[in-house]
Amino acid sequence: MALALERFLGYPSPLRRLMGHPANGLYMLNGVFTALVPDEQAAAFRRLIMGTAFCLLSISVTLALAVVATTTLRTFPYAWFWEGLLAVPFLAQYALRVRARAVADALDTDLAVAQNALTHLVNHDLSQLDKSQTTRGCLEAVAENTATSVVAPAFWLALFGLPGIIAISALSGVQRRLGGDHKARMFAKLLDTAVNYLPARLTGLLFAGAASMTSPSGGARALEIIWQDARKSGNLISGWPECAVAGALDIRLGGPRQYGDSWVERNWVGDGTEHLTKHDLQAGMKLLAQTLTLFTLLVGIAAAFA
Repeated sequence: MALALERFLGYPSPLRRLMGHPANGLYMLNGVFTALVPDEQAAAFRRLIMGTAFCLLSISVTLALAVVATTTLRTFPYAWFWEGLLAVPFLAQYALRVRARAVADALDTDLAVAQNALTHLVNHDLSQLDKSQTTRGCLEAVAENTATSVVAPAFWLALFGLPGIIAISALSGVQRRLGGDHKARMFAKLLDTAVNYLPARLTGLLFAGAASMTSPSGGARALEIIWQDARKSGNLISGWPECAVAGALDIRLGGPRQYGDSWVERNWVGDGTEHLTKHDLQAGMKLLAQTLTLFTLLVGIAAAFA
């Protein structure tokens, strides 16, 4: 129910203006423990220990409160309905599609506008990217965010109910608090990789399955590229989804590029077309829609027999 509602309604703007987003509330909650957030000038070991303590304490308290609230909620009639409704803001299918569509709409008319739209999905300076690289960056963001912002939250919601999806959101807030301090974020980053590891692989298979619904060869290519290139992508989370999208669309993702003043070296995944256009992005958005539909149907079938 949560997936179906969020797919078409998202988190309505009037409700957001009235109540704010629950993720911001969780961010404020873990702000209680900001005394544990280490100064970037502190010794590396101290930053590691303090960052780990902040992560564990913030998520433990958030999880405990979520368990208490959910246990109380489940004493009321139709608790499953309210629990599903409360889970809706922690999913991001609607926002992902809207933001990717904004990039596609501006791609051929105003590259700067397309790049600005993409900044909602990619936290980099995109001003140095050309049209093909902007398209590639958007498809990569769609692949990774499908795993981390849709499949992973739904996966933990299915296993542990509302506390599972709230804990995932709290972990994102912890990483925001710790900022770019790699030592302080080390434990949180490892935990993030652990909770997204299985959902990322499931996402790759979902992309392959969705591609096979319209093109059996596309689904087979997606699986082939996962097998061939996922390990060399260098990312345990985005590797499978990106490889699946690259194979399904017969394109290449990854590759070196410049973000602002920084040059980033990435391995290529896929062996299809390197120069991407708006047509490739539109095909990727169609694949995303098919994948989200397939995922919702599979979750619904599993829930029916649970």
